[in-house]
Amino acid sequence: MADKSRTPMRKKEKKEKKEKETTERKKPSKELRAVGKGAEEGAPNGAAATDQNGEFQVEPMELPPFEIIQGDRIDPFAFKFQFKNVEYSSGRNKTYLCYLVDCGQSDDGLLRGYLEDEHSGSHAEEAFFPQCLPHYDPALKYTVTWYVSSSPCSACATKIAEVLKARTNMKLSIFSARLFEWEEPEIQDGLKALHAAGCKLRVMKPLDFSYAWETFVENEDQPLNLWEDCKENYEYYHDKLADIIQ
Repeated sequence: MADKSRTPMRKKEKKEKKEKETTERKKPSKELRAVGKGAEEGAPNGAAATDQNGEFQVEPMELPPFEIIQGDRIDPFAFKFQFKNVEYSSGRNKTYLCYLVDCGQSDDGLLRGYLEDEHSGSHAEEAFFPQCLPHYDPALKYTVTWYVSSSPCSACATKIAEVLKARTNMKLSIFSARLFEWEEPEIQDGLKALHAAGCKLRVMKPLDFSYAWETFVENEDQPLNLWEDCKENYEYYHDKLADIIQ
């Protein structure tokens, strides 16, 4: 029950509260992809500090670099969070890259797995070629498929395009759950460079999420229950990508 003894809020207080709520509903900070730089400058190792008013504060701790993680199947909770195709990617400060590689040799079958980066000097997209294809053979024909939690940053897109131009026997398809900072001109230029280099760029549709769940996730034979706005968000990103690479 509401407390009737409280006095009504003054107009000024109502205005200030409304402005605060409007500010909190603004677009969150964009996803961090330039990882490996550590935390913001401050006292090292999470040391305590005081602000100008003399109040006690804990400075952010500088994070050490992590190696690229390579594995067979993703934790289901990580997949549901990292691959959710929301418009704002706040809190998703890493990239998951699931891959399938067909070298055209029936005896070897498909190469399958995933890469994960966090606070690393190189991103998962950049690390894929030396880590997953260390013995590249120009005599073979490679068909490579990626399912990534977000599309490549501009630096990675440029490097991938260079690889594809140098390795004409390699075909790459990238299916992205989200488009990373698609409004930025340098990101758009990177996606256009990938497209021009022959990379097939697609946004993950609902069926792709289910396929990735079955192929790359420790799902314990449980089906993926797609979130309510999955199809709507797919259509949103699909239209944005089409406008960029047309």
